[in-house]
Amino acid sequence: MDKILRALICGGQVSLTVLDTTELVQSSMDIHNTDGKAAEILGGLLTCGAYLSSLLKSERGSVSITVKSERGDGAVSVSADAALHIRGYADGACNSSLKGGSLTVVREDGYSSMPFVGNCSIESDDISDLLELYFGQSEQIPTAVKIRVKCGDGKCKYAGGVIMQLLPDADEENIERASNAFYAYKEDENFTVGADETYEKYFKNLSSGELTALFPEYKCNCSEKKITGVLASLKKSELLEICREQGAVKVHCHYCNKDYVFDENRIEELF
Repeated sequence: MDKILRALICGGQVSLTVLDTTELVQSSMDIHNTDGKAAEILGGLLTCGAYLSSLLKSERGSVSITVKSERGDGAVSVSADAALHIRGYADGACNSSLKGGSLTVVREDGYSSMPFVGNCSIESDDISDLLELYFGQSEQIPTAVKIRVKCGDGKCKYAGGVIMQLLPDADEENIERASNAFYAYKEDENFTVGADETYEKYFKNLSSGELTALFPEYKCNCSEKKITGVLASLKKSELLEICREQGAVKVHCHYCNKDYVFDENRIEELF
């Protein structure tokens, strides 16, 4: 089971998050039939989405991540909500370098009518660098990120990572302690195990309080009921015209790669 562990460490001056998203990434590979680099880039952004969704305070909160390639000929999109339902898809961009493209994060906190929107240019193909840059530029929060995703032969062998953020007034001693633990983990490239093992090996001795466990999963929020509601808001004559020209009205969900098909009889039933 995938897991997100969150804790305050180093005297409560550093926020630590340890993630295992292997099953989540495997689900995305199965749904979208991705492998290799494409699966790893999408998997890295899904892991970012899991992290960002774990920060949401309201059950109505949500977050979306969009990466666009430099030439605009491809994109990767990830959406997540406070229930830790994560979903995403790639359209072309995963098969080439992301460097030179752009990242946009939209976060709905569930309390205000205006979402927070952050943007930054992509200077590296490493998802870890991308998330660090986003937090540094858009939210001005010193953040250390190491995300690892290893895929091949149709299997996600490991996905997860460690993310640290300094809290206000963190002192030099605790910054150094946190940095030493983070870089010890970062340099151990072969250490690709679950969140519990990662926490135990590198961070348990720095813990300052309660350890919180959260459980993300790949889950799309589309449904036949929602699609039916959207179609019912359109004109019946237009939908029937599409049926006559194309045989049926087809609605495709990119996140779960599912098609909803409505023939003339079903359109008649809607109205």
